Amino acid sequence: MNETPRILLVDDDELTLEMLKATLEGEFQPESVVSGEAAVQRCQEQSYALVLLDVDMPGMDGYETCRQLKALPGGDQLPVIFHSARLHVDERLRGYEVGGEDYLPKPFDPPELLAKIRRVLAIRERQREMAGQLDEVMNAVLVSADMVGEAGVVLEFQRQLSRCTDTDALARALHESLQRYNLDGCIRLRSARGETSTNIKGPCTALEQSILDHLQAQTEGACIQPLGPHTGFSYGSVVLFVRNLRMSREGMDRAESERMGRAIDNVALLIEGAVAKMAALESAMTARDLADVRHLVSMTTEALTDIAKRNQAQLGEVRTLFEELKQQIEDSFLHLGLTQSQEEHLAYIVRTHMESVMTVLGKSSEIEHFLSRIITKLKQHV
Repeated sequence: MNETPRILLVDDDELTLEMLKATLEGEFQPESVVSGEAAVQRCQEQSYALVLLDVDMPGMDGYETCRQLKALPGGDQLPVIFHSARLHVDERLRGYEVGGEDYLPKPFDPPELLAKIRRVLAIRERQREMAGQLDEVMNAVLVSADMVGEAGVVLEFQRQLSRCTDTDALARALHESLQRYNLDGCIRLRSARGETSTNIKGPCTALEQSILDHLQAQTEGACIQPLGPHTGFSYGSVVLFVRNLRMSREGMDRAESERMGRAIDNVALLIEGAVAKMAALESAMTARDLADVRHLVSMTTEALTDIAKRNQAQLGEVRTLFEELKQQIEDSFLHLGLTQSQEEHLAYIVRTHMESVMTVLGKSSEIEHFLSRIITKLKQHV
């Protein structure tokens, strides 16, 4: 049986702590402290599944607390959700820079709080499961980085594109190429069928999602823009946020400035290749959809032709049976001793029912004509 996750609440407001505890109790084991210093001390003594951290506190604020928590042994695996009334994108960027996973506004909404905690814990569990695979990938990336130069990374990425058959493979190839440049970030790939946002470990955190949303909303077409000491690339179908890639050259020596400039140019080349591949994947999927429609139209046409032939044969068989029935009845008149009027009435009944049956069966031809018109229209559009 799984142990109930223990969550550390950090806030200098006692009322807020009581409200948070009341919300979390039952599903989680909440514990609380009233300062950043106490939070760091407690995490040195105890292990927690997650820390819910207030930003505005006297003494050590939430950002510095998060930095110190992440610096503890194993602290990089401890998820932190910030809790603050500061909602500007600059505040979310600060939270992202110190390693936060999400940002919860004050006053908090209980269902939203529970949903965010569940999502962060689920992502962290998935990351732990993928840790072994990630180590292998990282080792392979580091070996490849030693073998190829900056231009070689772009060329290798272009070769990898031919083996990318879907957006997941394309995202992995982009992340691996960034790693060869010793860069890290999050990527969003957008198509008519939806979008996917990932970091090197798996799905983006909520905080990364909000930064990608900001990049996507602020630009149209191809654009590269600074976000503090980081850089955002928005190229329509590909949106990329790269950490610690500075567009500003202030305070850099010439060599570092040139290295940063080349890195931005190379990342832009990677994205341009990814954009072209996204267009190719979209065209391929559209072509497959069109081929499926054409195949369906062809099968429907064949089925309709077969139905028409069967209906015509059935009509002929029914007509023949009624003619034989009519003939047999007329031949039996000699032995039944019926009057002339009785014979005519009986013949009339048979003839009337035959015409009714043939009319009903003939209505199937109206359905055939209707389906035929639909098939014709479909053929005109494919």
